[in-house]
Amino acid sequence: MLCSFLIYTLICVLLSSGTQAAPSSKSAASQVKREAPPQSTACGDIVRDATVNQFPASKVYECLTSVPFNPAVASRFLKYYKDSVQFQSTLAYLKTPPASYLQPPVDLLGGLDVIQTKIDTGAFANQYEFEATLQRLIYSAHDDHFDLASGILGVFAFGTSYRIVSVSEDGIELPKVYVAADIFQSQRDGNSWEPSPIVTLDGQDVTDYLTRFAAENAIGGRESHTDWNQLMSSPAQVIQGMPSIWGGGSTFYPGEELVIGFENKTTVTTPWKGIFLGDSETRPLETGGDFYNSFVLGWWPASYDPEPLPEDEEDEEDESSAVTSSQTSPTATSTAIPSPTAWNNAAYPSPDIAQENLGTFGGGFLSGYFLQDNIAVLSIPSFQEFGDTVDEYSSVVGRFISTAHSRGMKKVVIDLQRNFGGDALLAIDTFRHFFPKIDPYGGSRLRAQPAANVMGKAMTDYFKTLPSDDDDYTYLYANEWVASTRLNADTNELFGSWEEFFGPHASNGDSFTTTQRYNLEDPLFDSLALEAYTEGFIVTGYDKSITEKPQLFAAEDIVILTDGVCSSTCSMFVEMMHNEAGVKTVVVGGRPSYGPMQAVGLTRGVRSYGIDTQLDSDIADTQAIREFNNQPADFLADRATALEVEITYATLNLRDQVRKKEEIPLQFQYDAADCRIFFTPDTVINFANLWKYAADAIWNKPELCVKESTGYSNTDATDTKLPPASVLPAQAAVETSEVKLGSIINGIFNSNTGPGIEAAKGAKTAPKQTSNQVKATGPVRAEKCKVNPTTSALFCSNPNTICDNNYAYCSTLTPGKKIPRPGCVNLCPYVGMSCGTGTTGGTCMAFPGSEDQLDGTARGYCATPYRWASTKCSTASSKNAVQPGEASVPNKRRRDGDELFAEMEVA
Repeated sequence: MLCSFLIYTLICVLLSSGTQAAPSSKSAASQVKREAPPQSTACGDIVRDATVNQFPASKVYECLTSVPFNPAVASRFLKYYKDSVQFQSTLAYLKTPPASYLQPPVDLLGGLDVIQTKIDTGAFANQYEFEATLQRLIYSAHDDHFDLASGILGVFAFGTSYRIVSVSEDGIELPKVYVAADIFQSQRDGNSWEPSPIVTLDGQDVTDYLTRFAAENAIGGRESHTDWNQLMSSPAQVIQGMPSIWGGGSTFYPGEELVIGFENKTTVTTPWKGIFLGDSETRPLETGGDFYNSFVLGWWPASYDPEPLPEDEEDEEDESSAVTSSQTSPTATSTAIPSPTAWNNAAYPSPDIAQENLGTFGGGFLSGYFLQDNIAVLSIPSFQEFGDTVDEYSSVVGRFISTAHSRGMKKVVIDLQRNFGGDALLAIDTFRHFFPKIDPYGGSRLRAQPAANVMGKAMTDYFKTLPSDDDDYTYLYANEWVASTRLNADTNELFGSWEEFFGPHASNGDSFTTTQRYNLEDPLFDSLALEAYTEGFIVTGYDKSITEKPQLFAAEDIVILTDGVCSSTCSMFVEMMHNEAGVKTVVVGGRPSYGPMQAVGLTRGVRSYGIDTQLDSDIADTQAIREFNNQPADFLADRATALEVEITYATLNLRDQVRKKEEIPLQFQYDAADCRIFFTPDTVINFANLWKYAADAIWNKPELCVKESTGYSNTDATDTKLPPASVLPAQAAVETSEVKLGSIINGIFNSNTGPGIEAAKGAKTAPKQTSNQVKATGPVRAEKCKVNPTTSALFCSNPNTICDNNYAYCSTLTPGKKIPRPGCVNLCPYVGMSCGTGTTGGTCMAFPGSEDQLDGTARGYCATPYRWASTKCSTASSKNAVQPGEASVPNKRRRDGDELFAEMEVA
């Protein structure tokens, strides 16, 4: 039997920004070595201060650039990563994109080769330069499924406490940039004073500065309008507990301070802030070498003696269920917290229909509103659901539609602002509630390359030998490499063999598998294909035992509202609603220019696939099958020993989304929204006003649409022509080089040489394995939330804690398993302090609706790391690592899966 487990897909929380390494004029033939500088203690200064987690960005940069570089370790990691990137579905189209793609081309594999050459010639002075260069290459793919957080870059984030919004005074004139708090306060004060817009940043025109900042820092944007929107503060993002890139989500050092110039001639100078995402468990660390050992190689300090993880097997058997205990506490009445029924954010009105436990601390995202003028609004900021909320999600969508119809609502607005995706089957389920007679196409395909062929052949053939009561049968049923449970899109029949599935089929100089579809009529596939397995789940309309419900709203009476920040599963939903059902789209925001904008501005790929989790697990399973069949197992390098670098998360896009009878992936096609609108002072802080404004623009007042933004949308799937260049956002210039790397790549690529370094000089060697050097499988289990038997409200007996429905911890019995369940997380005195416990992570989070998440004064809570970052838990007890100086010793991984949320304001 395969040793396997279910892995949840990562919520795509994205980080980015950039820094440049100065190019060198020295000869490429000579590797220059420099004297080791005095060892900086900036890292130790940061780690020792356990009371706060915010520092001057310059101090953080000093720490980052003090971390030594080991070329041998970097080279092995790059080999591991390049082997993985072969599974990225878009390589050929990124290198040679069609005219409908608005970003520069990039050769990812060629770029990795260039980085390896720079390693060989000693171009990187420290670990930060190497990681920054690799990260910028990754960001040039403009695909938020293709992402990496590893080493020291995941330890810090950067931001400013001056969050910004882009607002048009009347919705017609071009928008200006404002400090968000000024707009909010002015509206609350009844417009008794007029906020002054920002006109310069560091002496540069504000639009030019932010356009460049967005191009270098935003990840996944397929056009500059979406890059721009990712900088702006949005209530739809705040309610999900995530920061904007500008407000706390930049990965790379932005500078020491920022000078903000206003139209009224005043200026404000504010320091850029660095947010430390570690916790007190990181200590004791002192030098950059210590930082390397801890965050690059994943070593616990030898002196660390962690609290033992509990081994309560009986408790874990109830791991994914809602709390059912009827135990109460003497303080239950005073500390009970009712299930939230509204978002804790002034931009959202009280909903008429909502999921239970709606809110940042709950498991629900859906809310419905019935406005005047007979307009119903369904807000879906995420398709990510877990456990019992999956079935509830579907029922709430159905109840919203039926109630809206019975109450006489004539029009429906579906708000998808800041929807970064989630579970594909929930998007299909939502679509089927609105259009029960349409069987959505949902075609997708993989890159057909040798390793994929080996994996698919082994797993599909093995699966066919299994009886249905075998554990591996259930485990593999919805696996990406089992062809026989999926439909051939050409025949609408199950694939008969892996060979039929694999093809390959040539397109744009590469090879791809046969287009596949989900077999939605198969209840076992539906249940197992969910990211959070839900027994008995079947997509609405495919259960033959239930009478089909009628369609209650015509396509022309529905509109989809996005801000371009719509990714993955969100893009699937828009594709079904717009191109298959004919629903119109409205997009809000974008750069201060006229012209159209795409409703889906982030990735249109349909499968985010974890490299160090799902891919490595599938490779291991393939190797086991091939060994059992006496076949060569090492079709790829040994992943277990090759991965010696600490990874927080690493993902790629496994499957392209393609339309029927088409070859070009939707990722590279241009689809303008039917109408584009600007935010106004009345709509940016009041979504009821925004929903009405969007509805008016489509149905009553087309003049509200931005000038030159209409007439370019087409629901004909074969018409993908670009609008005239005069109305499109300008494309960034592409640098000329032998490898097409795009314009945002670090200057290191255009340097023939670079300064060398003795990576190990001055670096502290790693501690040898000792009895108190242990495996970190994840945060220690928190107290379960209790249930008030009278009100059914969840509560915590300790008044210094609060119940978080999204709490999760790592199983101590099943390696790799993440266990979600309501848990009592600590309240913290103010945002900015370090929580410093294994139970809840290291970051004191702001409550939703806080005006400023970086000011260090607001009371907050200590969120579990698994609530925000990767869903990965440790899958192995130990791995080999190599320290600076190449001393190879066995070790225990420092914090496999103990990821910390690295950007505190986005979605």
